[in-house]
Amino acid sequence: MCMDVEVLGNRGARFTIIARGVDPSFINAIRRTVMADVAVPAVDKVFIAENSGVLYDEIIAHRIGLIPLKGGEGLVHPSNCECGGKGCPRCEAILTLEVEAPEDAYTVYSGRLKPEGSVFVANNDIPIAVLNKGQRIALEAHARLGSGREHAKWQPVSGAVVKYEPIIEIDTEKCSLSAKCVQACPKKILAIEGNNLKVISVWDCTLCKECVEACPNGAISVSYNPANAMLMLESEGSLSPQELIFAACEVLKDKFESIRIALENAKEAS
Repeated sequence: MCMDVEVLGNRGARFTIIARGVDPSFINAIRRTVMADVAVPAVDKVFIAENSGVLYDEIIAHRIGLIPLKGGEGLVHPSNCECGGKGCPRCEAILTLEVEAPEDAYTVYSGRLKPEGSVFVANNDIPIAVLNKGQRIALEAHARLGSGREHAKWQPVSGAVVKYEPIIEIDTEKCSLSAKCVQACPKKILAIEGNNLKVISVWDCTLCKECVEACPNGAISVSYNPANAMLMLESEGSLSPQELIFAACEVLKDKFESIRIALENAKEAS
């Protein structure tokens, strides 16, 4: 099977590729693996020594747990650690936070979490709490590797979408250039240029078929090509979208290898 991949590139944290000549289920396997099986660090335990602000300890811990983290390349998953998952320097990294508000309405941001190991925050501008003058927070957060299958805080993407390639066909003999389809399209991908109705950006089509319903002459039809698909990933900061795809491919490769070994062992046993 020959697959052609076109990289559309980055737009901020968003990364898009188009795969042609392959069943979309293959691309969807990458999407699902990124969401569920790629390991990234996140805070799993928070020990609060002092909190004189108005937020409960549990709320602060919950907010810190959802802050995206980077690094952790030297960590092992707790399930593979010699400590049995109890927590040790091989499977956990520590971040500390100690702050006293110098004024009222003082916002404590994620950048105040100081790393004591290989894990650090991916975004310094996430609010954790608002303190009034003299109020304090002191805590120690323990981060470990995990995957989205365990909890959403280990899910490394804020968006992961696979869509078919839209097909928009225009019957020029029926088209009266009434522009009703142009006005009805929510994505504004249709335009009249000269004496022709043109599709400006076919991949922006959402297959809503508003244009089909608006056309008085039935001159436009919308369908999709199941052989071509687009994968869009939006990273939350732990890994770049490219790194997420590489990691997902490695996870799938390991799973396929496990199946191959199991089949070979079963064949030898028989």
